[in-house]
Amino acid sequence: MSSEKFEDLEEEVKVLLEDVTQRVYHRIPKLSGEQRKAAVRDVEKKIENAFIIIDELDEEASAAPGAYRNSMMTRVRTIRRDFDKLKKDLGTKSSTGNRVTFGREELFDADPMDENRSRVAQGIDSLNKTSDSIARSTRVAVETEQIGGEIIDTLGDQRESLLRVRDRLKDTHSDLGRSRRILNIMAIRVATNKIILLCIIIVELAILGGVVYIKFFRKK
Repeated sequence: MSSEKFEDLEEEVKVLLEDVTQRVYHRIPKLSGEQRKAAVRDVEKKIENAFIIIDELDEEASAAPGAYRNSMMTRVRTIRRDFDKLKKDLGTKSSTGNRVTFGREELFDADPMDENRSRVAQGIDSLNKTSDSIARSTRVAVETEQIGGEIIDTLGDQRESLLRVRDRLKDTHSDLGRSRRILNIMAIRVATNKIILLCIIIVELAILGGVVYIKFFRKK
């Protein structure tokens, strides 16, 4: 559920409500004949579009979290009730075409105080919506700041871990260098020992050959 979508749809349908209200109670009564019929048809289309938007609002409100659902559903019911009243006041007759039906009091004795109260109520409702929107934005900003702080802390920890890994790699590289030098020294020593052993074997063979020569061939 997107609260932003709900707010946008609600704003759109309230603009329609204000427009249709002005047409039904102030503009259409001043018209007659074909102009009046055309105005009625236009208002009926607007009301039909409004009910489509109201159905979408109802779906959004039904999918909202429990903490917000009741308030949102109440707002949807209020808007639907206002359009139901407008549709009822507009009225229709299939045989003679669309016709606006107004009571004598609504046409001639409309109470300005009622209109003022309605406007004040709409203003208060708009202020409440704005306050709710600001409160939601504030909560989102606070949550974003908290998440940002946690991310920064996590990145700091990861940086320290990477530095420790780098230091361990340096130590490992140093140890590998020492091991390589030790292995080289050992290889040199092994080679030296082999050369020395070979020399000893050659000397011993020479001595043995000399002894054999002296013992067996020199007597002759």
